[in-house]
Amino acid sequence: MIPTKKNIAKVKAGKRSVKVKVHQRISNTFIENAIQKNNFGALKTIYYLSTVLSDEDIVNKKESEIVTVKIDKREMLKFTELTLDTIIKSSKQMQETSITFFDEEEGIIEGMSLLPRYYFVPNKNTIELDLYVRIAKMVIAVKRDYTNLNIKSLMQVRNAHSLRFLALLNKMKQDEAPLSESRTLTLEELNLFFGTNYKSWSVIELKIIKPIQEELDSFSKLSFDYQSTFEKLGVGRPKFKEVMITLK
Repeated sequence: MIPTKKNIAKVKAGKRSVKVKVHQRISNTFIENAIQKNNFGALKTIYYLSTVLSDEDIVNKKESEIVTVKIDKREMLKFTELTLDTIIKSSKQMQETSITFFDEEEGIIEGMSLLPRYYFVPNKNTIELDLYVRIAKMVIAVKRDYTNLNIKSLMQVRNAHSLRFLALLNKMKQDEAPLSESRTLTLEELNLFFGTNYKSWSVIELKIIKPIQEELDSFSKLSFDYQSTFEKLGVGRPKFKEVMITLK
């Protein structure tokens, strides 16, 4: 989604009954905002949808219209390396995820379900998923955004945090801004990005950052190094300030 001066859309996501959390400090990309709490199956489902949807599916359709995507169940299971139970569970969670668009200039607010309808029939090989055209356009954009990062390779990832972090790394790689190949994150920003609530950098490093780095180093052409910074505040141990993520 590319904002324009005339119509700037901010995307927020979350369960309808839960206060929305936004990761604006890091990025406003669809992948980073559409799924709350790093739902592994939902992220893989979106990546897969980006490979089967095309502009031809939504040509001449209004953004408020719904498009039905018919999927070969066996191909999806093989591609995503998910079980059918996981896909069904993820579809339910995606249906409970709402996305709100704000037109700041016009003051218009529009809300859409990420997945208005899913249709699974026992012993049938076809799965049907309905998407609003506006959402479908964003899913299609995922494929364009990750051209340099083979979506099939994403299916090898076993860690939900790794899957999301790859999205951030790829965005950094494609960004043409100066110093784009590094990103500095505070403890608050790390918790927002990963949907966690850890109180210390040491825990995030042990449970999230190191496992991600090990997994990406083992199979991905895109990985990262990191350097943490601390500051001295009076007596006692230095306080964590930020971590710099650098592409490698």
